[in-house]
Amino acid sequence: MKNALTRFAKDECCNYDKHYQTCLDGKPCKVLSGARCGYFEKVVLGPVDYKFRLPGYDYMKLFGEYAEQTDTEAQTVQQRRCACGNPLRLRQRFCDDCSRKRRQDSNRRYNQKRAG
Repeated sequence: MKNALTRFAKDECCNYDKHYQTCLDGKPCKVLSGARCGYFEKVVLGPVDYKFRLPGYDYMKLFGEYAEQTDTEAQTVQQRRCACGNPLRLRQRFCDDCSRKRRQDSNRRYNQKRAG
């Protein structure tokens, strides 16, 4: 396993017990053993576009190491995209451009209906 990913998982995962060197449920850490861990993917590593990242870590390298070690494309690590292809942030249904266009279209239809 890669050193950067190991250090990141041990330092930043709140489920990792440093004293016993296991997860809090008593089982070995999935990330350190090379398996996929849903909690690690969603909470610790986070989405690709997460803007509140911890300083001192190269997240793109961590994403690559995690995907390489688990021999998957790590679907939860991939970024969601709008229908137009722009990346979406967390809890965002449409990108900023499409949201603006939809709002303008809605306002235009409302004004046309109201006018006549």
